[in-house]
Amino acid sequence: RNGIEYKKIEKVNIFEFQSYLEGKVGPRSFLRILSCLRIFYKFLHIEQLIDDQTLKVLKKYPSKKIRYRKDLPDFLSKNQIEKIVEKIGLNKEINEFDKITNQALIMLFFSSGIRLSELISIKLSDINFSNNEIKIFGKRKKQRMVNFDNNTKDLLIKYLTLIKKYPLVKDLYNDNLFVTKDNRPLKRRKIQAIVMNNLKELNLAAYGPHTLRHSFATHLLDSGVSIEAIKSLLGHEKLSSTQIYTKITTPRLKKIIRKAHPRGEK
Repeated sequence: RNGIEYKKIEKVNIFEFQSYLEGKVGPRSFLRILSCLRIFYKFLHIEQLIDDQTLKVLKKYPSKKIRYRKDLPDFLSKNQIEKIVEKIGLNKEINEFDKITNQALIMLFFSSGIRLSELISIKLSDINFSNNEIKIFGKRKKQRMVNFDNNTKDLLIKYLTLIKKYPLVKDLYNDNLFVTKDNRPLKRRKIQAIVMNNLKELNLAAYGPHTLRHSFATHLLDSGVSIEAIKSLLGHEKLSSTQIYTKITTPRLKKIIRKAHPRGEK
């Protein structure tokens, strides 16, 4: 930035560079930039354009001291979700199969709080429609049960009824829950694209399947569900992973206080 020669870089220059980028990029982006610098300097070292001491400057930079911000993620209201699902149903540019698939995907994410990797792995045999439950295999194959609401149940049944009309689909009972018309498992990128395309108009800082998981957890917290119960439902191993949802924004906190405090409504 200040015309520093690559041979004369010092640790202080990197700290100055970090200060310059502060507010312009996040910690993760800065670490990616730093990683690129390290690769560049390794190349210079291989080409014998810098000495060992110059290379050590970047190697010793304490990137582990950079802390990621753990702000409360963006979340969607129930009304927003309902509008998204309704909009999908009115979309004349996609066929009936894609409409039902997209609606079922979004509602299942929102009503169960499962991860993208968990949704991809769901088999039809994992679902208990009588109790609105799904057996989920999370990280490290850890098993848990999650629930879904009746609206999601109706969409899943509608999806399964519709998909049976396609002749290429065979033995669905032993296959993935979400498949294409020709019985191929719905890929991770395709599911991400479905969710992101339907959330992109909401002006969120970040959006995707995890936004729906955040929304699930936030609504549970707002409804008075304990943080320990939410931890179990999300499949978190550590309570610290779930405690991000306790960072309630001021307007919501005021609303809760007004409702709970004996003099809150006065």
